Amino acid sequence: MTGSARPAAGSGPRPRRLPRALGAAAVLVLTVTVAGCSTAGEPLSAGTTAPVAAPSLLWPERTPAPTPTGEQHDDVTATRVPGIAAVPSGDIRKVDAYAVVKAEVAAHRHDVTGADGLDEATAAKITSCSETERNCPIRTPVLRDLTGDGHDDLIVGIEMDDHLLGLRCYTLVKGELTRIMATVVRPSSIEVAGRDVIVWEPSDTPHYAVRSVYSWDSHRHYMELKSDEIRRVEPTATPSPTGSRR
Repeated sequence: MTGSARPAAGSGPRPRRLPRALGAAAVLVLTVTVAGCSTAGEPLSAGTTAPVAAPSLLWPERTPAPTPTGEQHDDVTATRVPGIAAVPSGDIRKVDAYAVVKAEVAAHRHDVTGADGLDEATAAKITSCSETERNCPIRTPVLRDLTGDGHDDLIVGIEMDDHLLGLRCYTLVKGELTRIMATVVRPSSIEVAGRDVIVWEPSDTPHYAVRSVYSWDSHRHYMELKSDEIRRVEPTATPSPTGSRR
């Protein structure tokens, strides 16, 4: 019989030999891996990651609800502030925030609901309001870039009874002062994170707070309510994403 001899009975097929370089590399990798696992201070595995599953649609055979029409919603949109002169330079810092609120009150003097809604007592105080007036319900104006165009925008808070606050934001559109947000909140604090305005409000549930985030919508050109959620907070701390607040 010619050729190579058969393997001895019971010895099974002969294992394939790795090339010398590959075999040495495999040994080196194994050595480093084992050594790394036993080295103090090295990162340890957190275990198996839970599998990611795509959303599963429930009752797909049911007819979805129709898309709401504009008539079904009283959406607030951007509004040019009446009685305020144009600012050709585009610098909103040249705008008198107190004059802005006064102009809005004059245009909507008897509105008690909606975006311009103010109670009579607050509206009366605003008519004689100034930066030096102690009884002025307008908080110190704040400048921040909310629209992402690189220019500051104006944030104004109007204090009312029962800890309510009229929160309004303004920007310049081709030099015209335009209100891009108007809501009434009862805040425990207000923050600006990037271009988001974040309002924290107390919740009826102990140790929880309501966190509302308003963000610029470039399609509607308005600060939209991006999220509204209830979050757990520590009893001894005020609610904040970082554990601290103003």
